[in-house]
Amino acid sequence: MAKEQSSPMTPPWTYRDDVLSYTCYLAGLMADNADLGHVEEVLAPFPGRNVAGERFWATGQVVVSDFRAVGDGSWSVSTPFVAGTGALGVGLVAGSLVGGAIARSRARQAAAAAAVPRWVPIEQGGLYLSVHGFHLYTPRVLSWRWGAITGAAMVAPAVVHVTGNSKDGPVSWLIQSEWAELLFVTWANAEHPRHPQLVTGQWLPPGWVEHARWHRRVPALPPGDAVT
Repeated sequence: MAKEQSSPMTPPWTYRDDVLSYTCYLAGLMADNADLGHVEEVLAPFPGRNVAGERFWATGQVVVSDFRAVGDGSWSVSTPFVAGTGALGVGLVAGSLVGGAIARSRARQAAAAAAVPRWVPIEQGGLYLSVHGFHLYTPRVLSWRWGAITGAAMVAPAVVHVTGNSKDGPVSWLIQSEWAELLFVTWANAEHPRHPQLVTGQWLPPGWVEHARWHRRVPALPPGDAVT
């Protein structure tokens, strides 16, 4: 049977869809406890650090954000002192006072806004994933084994929230990457196979399985991930 023609309202199949389809394939292998040795290796410009002979199976761009304030609420403004006599001098002094008040008000507002915690990008570069953990390839090479990740959840398509224990203490990060779903399912299979998102298949973007079905590219889904 010929494939249905796309309508103007039907999103096309993209590289991001290929990523999700491949993620489903790998998730199925992990759920079946299959031999992962035949999975195609992705080469990296550094050796894996989580185990000897670590082989990567996916890589892509990544942005890591930390929940923090960018300021402490303090502020200061330097305004020039203007002195004068006569009508012109009085006008200059008044203008200087008004300008200084506006500058101080703006500085105070900016300092208050900077003191409010928000998600702030702290690392960006490459993400390399393996069955043993992941590496961030930024100006540094940062390795994370799955056992160091204490919790994870998909919070949006291509965005996973992770908590973990680093050598500098606990971290709480948002990891944005087209491979975020693979990071999540690999960690969950290794460390928390009863994670509700893994069990129910809700780690996939809403509506994606239907989208794949329309394009007749539904992958072999792990148990719990199929949409009837």
